[in-house]
Amino acid sequence: MTEMEPIETGIDRLLRRSMAAPVPTLPPDFDQRVMRELGQSSKGLDRYRRILLTGYGLTSIVASAVIMRGQGLGWAAIVVMILGPLALVAAARRIPYEPRP
Repeated sequence: MTEMEPIETGIDRLLRRSMAAPVPTLPPDFDQRVMRELGQSSKGLDRYRRILLTGYGLTSIVASAVIMRGQGLGWAAIVVMILGPLALVAAARRIPYEPRP
């Protein structure tokens, strides 16, 4: 008998016990209850989500500008590289999308 056999036997016993236990299930109305809770709490969270997203966006813009400036780029190139993609995203959002069948 080696040192590992008692540990393997204990693990085997634990696995067999857990496999014999009943499988947990969710109540039938779980989806409706979750959606009801999300609907009530999401109104208050929208404001905080926007604040968080705005803060993240501004922080990333400042960090990108500082890093690009540290690499020797001029301010004109930095502005073009930051505002260019933002302008493309804004323009793409205005184009109507019609899915093809």
